[in-house]
Amino acid sequence: MGFNAESTEDAEKKDARSIACKIGESIKRDAGVRASMNPNQFTEGRIAEMVANVSAYMRQERDMYVRHSKPLATHLKEPIQDFFPRDLLGRLKTITLEGGARIPPPPFYAAAKAMSGGRFPDFVHMRSITYIDVIVFHDEIDVRALFHGVVHATQMAVLGFDRYMELYVRGFVKNLSWLQIPLEDQAYRLDARFAENPKEIFSVEEEVTAWLQKDRYL
Repeated sequence: MGFNAESTEDAEKKDARSIACKIGESIKRDAGVRASMNPNQFTEGRIAEMVANVSAYMRQERDMYVRHSKPLATHLKEPIQDFFPRDLLGRLKTITLEGGARIPPPPFYAAAKAMSGGRFPDFVHMRSITYIDVIVFHDEIDVRALFHGVVHATQMAVLGFDRYMELYVRGFVKNLSWLQIPLEDQAYRLDARFAENPKEIFSVEEEVTAWLQKDRYL
């Protein structure tokens, strides 16, 4: 590969590039639950509540950041434009936080970290987060982090926002690990493939559709 891949532990602690969505605020009451808890303890009603809460969080954050965001700059769009639908790239916006500002941990962060035995990223060390069609970066935008963020935007566009949120939450509940969520797994696989050979063009939209047809997000 064209880069030095970090270990899973390092990736989870500091090299997170994107998270398009998270675990619902309702899991705050589980902050003291051990990571060894049985995922089957989550009822369908509980999962539905979590999905509703995290969806509301995502929309709220998107609405806050979009007011200060800008359309994807041409020099950032050019290296990735052959991998994604052009209409999607035309809708995307980005914002880079300044003055050392960081995205604050969501209300459910401590609970999610406890439930996963620490296998949940520290938001202040993440490179970016995709809030639907707005990608928020902590530092200068690099093309690989951007690619990862646009993969999540593509997943949302293909699956639909509501289905994406449900699959993300179910992926966490099933695996109790952020990197084992299939939506994240795919995003990392695709950004690694891009980083290894940026000249080898492939369609991210087709990759997402293929995973959907094969039920790989479940």
